[in-house]
Amino acid sequence: MLKATLRIGDLENFDPAVKGCSIAIGESYIRPFQHKSLESALVKNSEQWFFVIRERQRVGDEFGTHSIATANAAADQLRQHYQQCMHWPLDFVVIEAARRGPRLRVRAGHIGSLPIYFHVEERTRTVTLSWDFVDFLSSSRAIDAEILAHHLSMRTFYSARQPCMGINLLTAGATLYVERAETSFEYGSLNPFTDELSGREQSNGLLEFANTLQEVVLSRPTGICASAAELSGGMDSASVAIAVGKSVETLTCGGILLGDGNSPRQSDRRARVLSALNCRDHALEMHAHMPAIDLNLDAERRLPLTSEYYLEAFEALWDRFRADGCEIVWSGIGGDELCACSTIEEAPSRSSSSRHLEIAVELAEGLLTKRALDAAHSSFLFSAPLSATVSTFLLASLCHARPLAKRGLWPVRPLGDPRLIDTAAKLPLALRAGKEIFRSYLRNRLACDVFPPGYVKETFALVLPKAIAARADTISSQLSACALADFGLVSRKSVMALLNRVSATHEFSATSALVRFLWAERFVRQLC
Repeated sequence: MLKATLRIGDLENFDPAVKGCSIAIGESYIRPFQHKSLESALVKNSEQWFFVIRERQRVGDEFGTHSIATANAAADQLRQHYQQCMHWPLDFVVIEAARRGPRLRVRAGHIGSLPIYFHVEERTRTVTLSWDFVDFLSSSRAIDAEILAHHLSMRTFYSARQPCMGINLLTAGATLYVERAETSFEYGSLNPFTDELSGREQSNGLLEFANTLQEVVLSRPTGICASAAELSGGMDSASVAIAVGKSVETLTCGGILLGDGNSPRQSDRRARVLSALNCRDHALEMHAHMPAIDLNLDAERRLPLTSEYYLEAFEALWDRFRADGCEIVWSGIGGDELCACSTIEEAPSRSSSSRHLEIAVELAEGLLTKRALDAAHSSFLFSAPLSATVSTFLLASLCHARPLAKRGLWPVRPLGDPRLIDTAAKLPLALRAGKEIFRSYLRNRLACDVFPPGYVKETFALVLPKAIAARADTISSQLSACALADFGLVSRKSVMALLNRVSATHEFSATSALVRFLWAERFVRQLC
């Protein structure tokens, strides 16, 4: 949500001052991300100050001010303003500083819309913050072998630690403390909802869900920002699109069509949802925007390790949205997590996807050296604690945040909003199992059963095997030198065997393991 360079010494010697759209503190600065969906304020007195950038909230027809505001506040007023920021229902980042010490504290909100990374330079006691991970790759960085080993072995984790030593993520709800001689980090106390809440009966769960979803949508500044909705043809994105369509005058939709050529069932479901929205639509064929798997990226195309697998297709869609003048992109990310069962509820029967994952993990670990395998089997002592906002939702959001921001688009993911998470956690199991709550919501809104029980949604499962097979010779040539093998993390011979297997069989589990390697290899080459 911002970029900043803050020298601890400057906090003691200079007052913060507004300069254009930025805040200057001596040679230090804060540059908020410029978007109509955001508002920012600087509140200060002679001893301390704080700067907040947050998502604008609509209350009735009123919005906060977009421009930076300054105020000289008494201690009680400053504390009151600060507490208001801490209880803001939408996303935010707060930077606060005290002259005495001097001391700096940076806090993140709970939603992770556009997270920031940070680096603390020990010699000069300078803190660098940025929403763009690539900003930190301008100078060579040492890799964190343990993080990469966990990544290569198919582990899913949400952590402040990143694959480059010294670069960290300010995770949702976390706090960074920096003083003249000390630096500390706290994940925060985002406790998951208690088991007593989960599965509690409600008089009308569907009505409660529908009202909360509409409340979440209406809290956004849709009156001043043109909206676009990603509409894949599944229940999650359809529910979000229907809720948004009810709240805005004009809406643009767009989706990626999967399958060989046209996908009639996916297209039919999308058409039936679109008929209720009366909006412009962009339908992109996946085969026209296949992943361009290249291990040697140009400097202007550098990417973080955690990047969207199907970035080319999504970028083409987002470019269409931007060309139409859209500024907010609504997404159905978070539907699976919203309907997940709690630990006290009956676990579902073992699915085929579980077996696919087991095979993928076995193949992925087969690539690793003994050193890397030992690291991959070490404890997850660095993972963020469990919270109401599930890590897989935050990771999916992280994949899209940077490319959307570079296009001036602001992401909104209503299904990950804490208010809706709280409502869903109280729904009876019957409404969450099989995403029945989404099916019922859409049946009610569309007056027809677009998503009958047992319908099969299209997946991306065949996309990457085809993309890899099409570029197998190029990938093989590029792997004549393997950076991860040079770092002692993988066996190049095992990698080549897995590449040949994927090219020959298009097997999904083998592809999953190989893609983890390819994305990591591509990332590490950017550091060499």
